[in-house]
Amino acid sequence: MKKNRLIPLLALLMLAGCASSPPTRFFALDPAPAGGSPAADQGGAGAPVKVDAVHIPPALDRESMVRGESDNQLEISSQDRWAGDLGEMIRRVLTQDLSQRLPSGTVIAPESPAPPGARGLVVDILTFQPQAGEVVLDADWTLLQGTQSNPVLRRSVHLTVAAASSAQGEAEAMSTLLGQLADGIAGRVGGAHAQR
Repeated sequence: MKKNRLIPLLALLMLAGCASSPPTRFFALDPAPAGGSPAADQGGAGAPVKVDAVHIPPALDRESMVRGESDNQLEISSQDRWAGDLGEMIRRVLTQDLSQRLPSGTVIAPESPAPPGARGLVVDILTFQPQAGEVVLDADWTLLQGTQSNPVLRRSVHLTVAAASSAQGEAEAMSTLLGQLADGIAGRVGGAHAQR
């Protein structure tokens, strides 16, 4: 008899616990507005370019948002999650950012076929997370001509921006940093083509 009375009580306690847990929130990265108008196509400087791949560290390759802590610790949020695969989200947003900064028709969409002579862009992200009131982006990017074995240009970047201490503020800061990364890439891509 006592067991039968305990079962409904335990069920009520479990429901009460579930009802009081905070809701899961989902966040996305957004394109950052370009500082000026798109670069003009000057004598072939606008040869097609496609973001072929974005590689992110395994620690960031998850649904949950990750924040850097002191003493080599990471905080993996139980509430704040990405609205999709982070690596693919970065690739799509970076493509949109580059489309705003390079001549019209220069940037190829992620799933579209690349025409002959197109250049590929591979981005290796080393760090991309909030740390002590700011968001840090450390990345290497490589511009390829034709094949993976033909790099035309390589660059490393270290970018930081202050971020509000909220998941939304952190997502906004990360979007800003991707815009800054696109600024740097767009400024180099035309020059690399012109020097070939």
